[in-house]
Amino acid sequence: MKFVIAMILAVATMISMVAAECPNACSAHGKCGAYDMCLCYRNWMSNDCSERICQFGLAHVDTPKGDLDSSSGVLTGPGTTVVTNDAVFPYGTTEQYPATVDADGNVLTNSAHEYRECSNKGMCDRSTGTCACFEGYDGSACQRASCPSNADGVCSGHGTCETISEIAERDFGNVYKLWDEDSTMGCVCDGGYTGSDCSERICKYGADPLYYDDEQNIRYSNWTYQFYTKAAGTTITGNYSLVLYDSFGEDWQTATLDWNATCETVTQALEELPNNVVPAGTVRCYKSDKTNDGVGIGQEADGVEPIYDAGMWLHSKYTIAFPSNTGKLKQIAINKYLDGTRPTLFTDELSPTLGWHIYPNGFTGEDTDMVADRCEDVTVTLNAGTTTHYLGGLDTAETKLLKKCLGDVNGDSTDNVEVYDWDYGTKYNPHLIKLVDATQDSAITTTDQNGDTDTDYQLTQYPVTQLCAKSDSGAKTAAGYDVDGYGIYVCANRNPPGFYAVLYYDTGVSATNPFRLFTRAAADYASTTEFYVYTTTGHLQMVNENSAAYTTADSYSTANKVDLHYSNTLYTTNYTDTQTGNVGAMDCETVDSSLNEYGSLDCLSKNDYVMVLSTGSTTHNAADLAANPIYPNMYTVKKISREDKSLTGENMAFEKDSERIRNQIVLDYSMNTDFRWDGGTTSAVDTAAMVYKFYPPVEAKLYHYAGECSHRGICNTKTGLCDCFPGYSSDNCGMVNALSN
Repeated sequence: MKFVIAMILAVATMISMVAAECPNACSAHGKCGAYDMCLCYRNWMSNDCSERICQFGLAHVDTPKGDLDSSSGVLTGPGTTVVTNDAVFPYGTTEQYPATVDADGNVLTNSAHEYRECSNKGMCDRSTGTCACFEGYDGSACQRASCPSNADGVCSGHGTCETISEIAERDFGNVYKLWDEDSTMGCVCDGGYTGSDCSERICKYGADPLYYDDEQNIRYSNWTYQFYTKAAGTTITGNYSLVLYDSFGEDWQTATLDWNATCETVTQALEELPNNVVPAGTVRCYKSDKTNDGVGIGQEADGVEPIYDAGMWLHSKYTIAFPSNTGKLKQIAINKYLDGTRPTLFTDELSPTLGWHIYPNGFTGEDTDMVADRCEDVTVTLNAGTTTHYLGGLDTAETKLLKKCLGDVNGDSTDNVEVYDWDYGTKYNPHLIKLVDATQDSAITTTDQNGDTDTDYQLTQYPVTQLCAKSDSGAKTAAGYDVDGYGIYVCANRNPPGFYAVLYYDTGVSATNPFRLFTRAAADYASTTEFYVYTTTGHLQMVNENSAAYTTADSYSTANKVDLHYSNTLYTTNYTDTQTGNVGAMDCETVDSSLNEYGSLDCLSKNDYVMVLSTGSTTHNAADLAANPIYPNMYTVKKISREDKSLTGENMAFEKDSERIRNQIVLDYSMNTDFRWDGGTTSAVDTAAMVYKFYPPVEAKLYHYAGECSHRGICNTKTGLCDCFPGYSSDNCGMVNALSN
């Protein structure tokens, strides 16, 4: 009997053990727990742990989870955690969207893109644990939007696929930190290609031949670059390359150039670039004679343009211009690393102070003329005053016509005055004009050595310049005409480009010469030189009189000032030097100009047009005038930010003012002057500047004169060749040809 009982107990025990076995032994991907339930290992799921969990990513599109706890009632709130210890949500989740909070526990209402399997843009293959992404998405968790591709490959084989944060970084160091910084992808096309997939060819650029004539000339790129040291008696050795960017943004690097190369050598190196990037015989070049190359003193005298600094010794300085490279080009660069990471340009100093500056001279190229309205029957001269320059040479009729041409100055025609329906202009809203040298279009009367009058009806008299091309020299000399026998060479400046000037009307300063200029163009011209005047229906608006913009500060060391000259970064601070509340911010994100917040009259965003002028003094004084460039540039805002505090760095002299330098504006070009902070309105010598936002004319008033096929043909995006309209020819349709059909 005892034996039978024992057998029954043994069988019962075996049956009990079988009943406690989990499904499929948890497929060896989990352990069997209470109630015959598998507790799956990480990244495994289902009742027998046989299915894999795919990778999670930030959801491109959020989806509801629904009634996860099967309560059949109203979904629990975002603060209630359900289904803890779930394979997919081991720490639980919520039925409604989770409550996203900040570091202080405050609920953030504007939030989204929670983690989801396959980022909600793919289906999970449970057998392999890999995501099968929907079309247009890829990545291990389908976390990226795919770049366009075709038979030629990703981005058509003519570009690189990059994240939106990488693309932002390319654009003057902009920062993109939204949820999709590593998810949104795009093609960055190679030079000469465009389109979302880089499959379209770009045709050759040119200038509309109907745009320019005897009075309206093309503005083209013009840069100065110079090598300097911050100590006397130093010697530079070695070579470098110039980097030029074409109309497509492609970079081209010249052959090796000696630090003290002649203009002829520099010109040749540029014109020898492949693919006819720079047409032969077109580069204009001038090498300064006030440098430490055995000719000059190595330190420009005070008053020499555009920036004098007693702590800066120039060794070589060049100005180069590209009349045949149409359009707005990226600023040139210098490469001194021609042998891997080893510099090929250096000095004999133990602690090298070698550096270089690059800046435009007020004659930048452009695709669109925004100051295109010729004031007919008006010419002016330029004259120098103590605190302002001014327009002269106007008779009564011309004065009336000029007032009518200038018109409205602030975008509000209701406050216009006089029968001419115009505004006087103020330092808050000055007039923007463009001046074009009219010398070559006037017959010039001279008296010869015998006292006889000779009128130059053939117009052989042109404006002259030291910026010459080889084709200008003719049979004279390689440098042009030696006009005074002392080695100062000039050549004819045919079809000179126009330059900007900024003016207001004030009879209180001068009843006879009331058209006053904030800029200093009279410094370069005789008072008898006549100019055509072009105006615009766009307008300038001071952004904030309380926000001062500067490039250097008087408290900085000499070495730091030299390095910061010709910078493309503006620092902005409160003009009263109060570092509370507003500290110079001008961005539209944090400043509400509609409420006149912190005294703001306007605000700035990326890609706004701006001009920078020293007009902040209560009375525009001689220091303000001297700080402004002869030829002001129109800039584009490429980045506007409030940077993190920097407690350490190579420029220790101004790190102590870290709060003052946090608000920064990065421009597309370097500035051709020095705006210096010295305490703001409390200092008579402070030349910190005001930033002016330029509102362009309406589209109908803009002249887009530079572009593909010179806007006189259709670009075949498959071949990259122009199909010119009848009457136009050449590879960019830039030539008028009556025989062309």
